[in-house]
Amino acid sequence: MYQPKLDLAQNIIQQFSTPTAVISKPMLEEKIKAMKSAFSKNTKIFYAIKANNNPHIVKILKNAGLDGIDTVSINEVKLAKKLGFTPQQIIYTGSSCSDEEMAEVHNQGVMLNIGSTSELARFGKMFPNTKVSIRFNPEVGDGETAAVITAGDSTKFGIKASKLDEVKQIVAEYNLTIAGIHCHIGSGFYSTDQFEKAVVRILDQAKDFANLEFVDFGGGFGVQYKKEQTPIDLNDFAKSIQTHVDEFNKHNKKEIEIRLEPGKYLVMQACATLTKVTTIKDEYAIPFIGTDTGMNHIIRPALYGSYHHVENLTNANAEKQKVNIVGNICESDDFIAEEIEIQTPRENDILAVLTTGAYCPTMQSFYNLRPFLAEVLVDEDNNLKLIRKRSTFDELLAQQGFTDF
Repeated sequence: MYQPKLDLAQNIIQQFSTPTAVISKPMLEEKIKAMKSAFSKNTKIFYAIKANNNPHIVKILKNAGLDGIDTVSINEVKLAKKLGFTPQQIIYTGSSCSDEEMAEVHNQGVMLNIGSTSELARFGKMFPNTKVSIRFNPEVGDGETAAVITAGDSTKFGIKASKLDEVKQIVAEYNLTIAGIHCHIGSGFYSTDQFEKAVVRILDQAKDFANLEFVDFGGGFGVQYKKEQTPIDLNDFAKSIQTHVDEFNKHNKKEIEIRLEPGKYLVMQACATLTKVTTIKDEYAIPFIGTDTGMNHIIRPALYGSYHHVENLTNANAEKQKVNIVGNICESDDFIAEEIEIQTPRENDILAVLTTGAYCPTMQSFYNLRPFLAEVLVDEDNNLKLIRKRSTFDELLAQQGFTDF
């Protein structure tokens, strides 16, 4: 996981203040290469752009060998095209889609990956004789918490196997071609067990469709959050599915294109958020350490109970102390890290909140009228490039779309 050294952090803060997200360009490139080398040559990597949609970051991934973009909204489709991806390099996996959005995506030339028979029937009525992809629910899920499991009985995503006959009826009625089959079991799995089970089930369902061009096994590969944690081995995941893919190809009498759609795996570990200690409240059994960031920038702990490792860059050799690291947002659950052991913090110390490259950037808010983080890209020679500036008060108001007052 990326952690800037103190001198670099001080340089960044001198130029851009705090809080600021710092992104390692070499680590972004390294992650693409790792995915490409682990999986077979017939595997395409489609980045789940919802994880981090900063155009500079997506361009780095693209130049490093990214094959395409997985989108979930019409504006993500438009951004992907603006960044040079062709319609054939974009897939749209919406949720609870309106007819208007499905039509707009289709008119952009992008294939829809449809996850309900309701949407499939409505799409077929609007656009008969066209290609679609189907998102099935393999009814096995996995993830870091229940909130991020996207398959099984307790999730809204995908079409269950019990609806397979209905899918076929809709396809026949509107003369649709099923070009792709898709599943996604959740975010943050660390063993191959559930992933392999989902692959087996989806490939079994895929045998019912003769004109398939690709099978998409989704993303969700776990990332390292703690320094003592062993990173996953992508080669294990590749090996766990290769036999099943080979058997499918033998049955299908042609080699099918495999797609993966990592988001977090590609960008999470490449970013650390620099923040300053502003306040220490030591009258509690576990002291509260206040900072100049908060859940408006790093919402995953409050939303999912997620863990982010924190390092005290300024006082790195001090004894460790158990503390609660909190933000400057007026909410009781504004925790960055709860009951974490960290080198004893002092006011004005620089803290690095690690693994903040995914979802933290795209789930930011203007709550309490605080601006988004500034974002700075660091290359292999520690050259700095501002890739998102911090908004002024007037810019902050303008971005919210208020009419004249």
